[in-house]
This record gives sequence, structure tokens and C-alpha cells, in this order.
Amino acid sequence: MLKKLSGLYKRVVDFTQTEKRKVQMATHLEEYLSFYQSLEEPGYAVLVTGEWGAGKTYQVLKCIPEEKRYYVSLFGVKTVEQLHAEVIAVASPKLSKANASLNQASEKVAAGGGFFALAGLTPSVFNAIFKRDIKPDRTLIFDDIERSGLVIKDLLGVINSYVEHHKFRVVAIAHDEEVAKEFFVMKEKIFGQTVRVEALIDEAFISFLEKNIDRRSKEFVSRYRKDIIETFSSSEVQSLRVLRHVIEDVGRLSHCLTDKHLSNSNAMSELVKFFTAMDVETRMSRLGPDSLNSRKNILLRYRVKIGLSTGEKSEKPDLMKVNERYSSIDLTSSLLSDDILFSIFFEGRYPEKMIQECLDSSSYFIKPSEAPPWKVVINFDEIDDAAVEAAVEKINQQFIDRSVTNSGEMLHIFSLKMMMVEKGIEVGTLEELTASCKTYIDDLLKSGDLPPRGTDWQWNEGFSRSYDGMGYWVSESVADHFKAVKGHLMMAREKALENEIPKIWNDLKSLMQTDAKQFLEKVSPTANGENQYALIPLFHHVQAEEFVEVWLDSPKQSWRYISLALSNRYSHSRIEQDLKVEREWVREVHNELERRVAAETGFRSLRISRVIPDVIRELSEDQ
Repeated sequence: MLKKLSGLYKRVVDFTQTEKRKVQMATHLEEYLSFYQSLEEPGYAVLVTGEWGAGKTYQVLKCIPEEKRYYVSLFGVKTVEQLHAEVIAVASPKLSKANASLNQASEKVAAGGGFFALAGLTPSVFNAIFKRDIKPDRTLIFDDIERSGLVIKDLLGVINSYVEHHKFRVVAIAHDEEVAKEFFVMKEKIFGQTVRVEALIDEAFISFLEKNIDRRSKEFVSRYRKDIIETFSSSEVQSLRVLRHVIEDVGRLSHCLTDKHLSNSNAMSELVKFFTAMDVETRMSRLGPDSLNSRKNILLRYRVKIGLSTGEKSEKPDLMKVNERYSSIDLTSSLLSDDILFSIFFEGRYPEKMIQECLDSSSYFIKPSEAPPWKVVINFDEIDDAAVEAAVEKINQQFIDRSVTNSGEMLHIFSLKMMMVEKGIEVGTLEELTASCKTYIDDLLKSGDLPPRGTDWQWNEGFSRSYDGMGYWVSESVADHFKAVKGHLMMAREKALENEIPKIWNDLKSLMQTDAKQFLEKVSPTANGENQYALIPLFHHVQAEEFVEVWLDSPKQSWRYISLALSNRYSHSRIEQDLKVEREWVREVHNELERRVAAETGFRSLRISRVIPDVIRELSEDQ
């Protein structure tokens, strides 16, 4: 294994050395700045512009080595005097240190605007000192000009003073395109040349690959370098910061892949291009979370609207606008599901198991003979007709036999059958198929084979929009039919849970008698426990008299826990939302408890009265 890793690493090193040689060619910026530095007293400055994150500072500093430049960042500079002070700090540190004492010693200089007021107000004596100590033998670079507090007119005046009066070569770097435009309008004769910088993607790629990336990631990223760069270039994004994140993210993705996945170069090439495009677009905020919700359906719905030819202009969804940038990539690809993409790009999580399962379901890895038939049909674009037809036959047999009881699989089967009816692959109408799907669900409910709804309030999250890493195939024209079937399924599973309530109540009665603390954990929200039935309406199926009888027949030490369970269960407006159907039952329980208080005497009557929760009393009074 170590030998294998050593070999992989050697190939990465060889790759970086080869690519370094490729990018040694001079850029247009290098050519011009080389010419500019050869001039003495050029009489004009150079403005370097380009998109945010394109690496303008890096490229300028690469063109002009340290021994041939004075670099000054204007970040936070608010006055002309402060700007001059920054120049002296880098050009003549000794003179800069003498600033305080000289300023104090010369009232004339202070009256003239300060020791560093070189333009206009500079005293002649200081001009002589400046010319003696600071020679224009280096190029003066002003960076971050849009991040200073100076107005552009004043900033241009300063630059002009260094060009005209002190004979410097000056390069100004504008990271903000709007600032660059303002400079262009007001530049007069100050800037003799404007050079727009493009991101050096290849060079930056090599640099990012060599830093902060482990061997496994480095080998994977290197192998699919061409795909990453091609996709990044297609995005028309110039930010090298985004490229750096993409390289890191692709490397992180590689750790979620098995050897089986890594060995399929065609699948990995498509995955890397798709992932890179989605990474760039979400980082640039050109795709938001809504664009990752049922991507295939977004495309289908738009095509249906266009096909209707109503004459109304239909705005293209963001996903379609973005998709047009990439000629060889389909951003509706199911290689990674909507849920996975949301987890990665909006939560920063890489769900390894989900990623692997989703890839295994793709046409690159699926084995038609072993896969569930719905997975074969949903990938029909890239699977042989014979295998798809065999899978359709299996789906139809499953439909007849009612053999599929898992909600996610059922919905995949229902949606695919609707698609086949819509496209004329199967006979019948959508109305007839919708009725048949509902009958399928009803038959499972009658036979007791339909699983009851989960007791968690998010019980349907695992199959609400997608299942097993794949979204349901639902076009605009079948959406209402599919929604009706899914709603019917939800209600049927609610009914399946209701059918189990007698058994649930028997279990809860036992806890009230033997472990009232556990009863509290089961039926009300607490900091501990599963709170299995905290938000599940069920007590309205229980006779209030029976509940009170079990309560008062339990050990006295249990009464407080049962009272607390009801108090927790019906507080914080839950009775108005999830448990609304239990409101009348709560009143009946209160009435029964009050009847028992009146019927008893002594401490037993007092004990019953004291155990009635305040929330029960309040709900009973609120008629």
C-alpha cells in the first residue's frame, strides 16, 4: 500500500513540475510591466483592473520583484498625509522613525499641513529631504485603492504628485470594477495605460494543489484536473478564491468514494464536472437552495409552459440559466441527489453513505438484474431497452401483487407509471391510474401491511421529496395526480397508526401502573427520553373515565409523574396545533377528576384536587 501511495504521489509531483513549465510563458501584464519598468520618468501611471478574486495583486508582485518595488496598501488610509506617511514607511524607514521628533521641532512644517504633506503644502525644506532620501529608482505600487477613505479626486492628486513631481513609476491596483470605471472617467492624463488582468487559472491550480491538501485528495484532483479547469472556465468566474475552494471540495468529495467508484474513470469525470459546476454556482449565489429542490421537475415544468404557447413570457428558472453555461454538463443529473447537494453546499456536510448509495443507483454502477426495478426504469436513458422493459414488467407485477409496502418505493413506482401513461408508453388515463394507486394503498391498509406513520413529527422526511437519493419523476402535467396519491398515502398511514392505538394504550396503561416516569417520557416533550407519542394525537380514542381510573389506581408516587405528563403535553399551545383533537378529551378528564374530588372525602379528596394540572383547569375554563 505504501509503495502504491508513493507511486501516486510521484505522479502528482511530476504533474506539478510539468505544469509549472507550461505556465512560464509571459502574460500580457508581464510584458507591459517589464516595458514600463524600463522607462525613466515615464510621466504616467498604470492602472491594473480585473474581476474580484482574479489574483491581480499576486500577478503584479510577481512581475515586479521586491527589490524593485515599494508596495503600499491603502486599506484604511483616510487622509493624504496618512498616505504619504505609508509611502515613507516603506521607502525610508529611518526617515519615518524621525517623523515624531522632526514634527515636534518644526512649527513651520506643522503649520504647512504636517511632515508628510508632500503635495501642494509640502515645505521646500522637506521636499529636499524627501528627494535626497527617497529615489524613484523603484516602482511604487498602490493596492486596495477602493478600500481607502480618500475621495478619488484626492487620490488622483497624490498619484499625480508621485508621477509628475517625484518622477516615480506608479502602478495602481483596482479590485473593484466600479472604482476602476470611475478612475477611467477622471483619470485625465494620469494613467497612460490600463491593463485588465485575467485569472491565471493553471498557475493558481498548481499552487492550490501543493498547499493544504492530503495525498488522496491531491491524487484525485490531479487526475481530473482537466475536468475541473474546463468546468471552472465555462463558469466565466474569475475568482481564484472560488477555484481554491473547489479544489478543496473536490478533494473532500474523494474521501466519500469507494475503490469501486474511483476505478470508473468515466463516472468520476462526469461526477467531478457536475460537482465543480454546482460548487461554483452555489458559491457565487447564482443558485440558491430552492434551485436544488426537484431539479428535473424544474426543467420539465418550464418546458411544459413553453410548449403550451400561451403567448405569456415565462421567466427562465435560475437552474436553466446556469445550465446554459455548461455545454457538456447536465445540472439536473441524478449522480448526486437534491438532498445531498443541499447538505454539501448549504450545510457543509458530506453524507458519505448517501453519496455512495446515490452513485450506486446511477447508470454507471447499477446492475439491472440486481437493482429494484424502479431504479432501472428511472435510469432508462442509459440502460438497454431489454433491461428497461423487463424492469417495467416487474413493476407492473409488483403493482398487481401489492408486494411493495415501503412508502418511498411505492411513490417511485406510482410516479413512473404516471410518466409512462403521460408519454403513451402504457394505456389508460391519469385519472384511472390515480384511482388505482389509491386502491393499492387502501388494500395494504386493510390487510395490515401498510406501515403506520412514524411517531416523529418529521416522520415523512425520508420520502417526502425523494427516496433513496433520487427525486420522484413528476412533470407539471402529472403533479396534481401525484400530490393526490401522496396525500392519500399520508392519511392512510395516519389511519394505520390509529388502528394500533388500542395496543399503544395497553402499553401506556402498564407504564402508568409500573413506571410512571417512563409514561411521562413517552407522552410529553422532555429533555430526556424518546418522547415517542408527545405530538401524536391518541388519547381522544381513550375513554376519559378509564384514563382517570387507571391514574388513580396507580401507586401514589406515580400520580405526580402522570400529572406532569399531562401538563407538559398540553402546554405551549400544542393543544391548538398538533393535539387539537384532544381538547374535548382534556375537558372530559378534568370533569371526571372534579367528580372524583366531590365524591371523595378527607385526604383522598384533597390529594386528587392537588394533582389536577393547572393547564387542564385552564383549558376546561376556556370554553
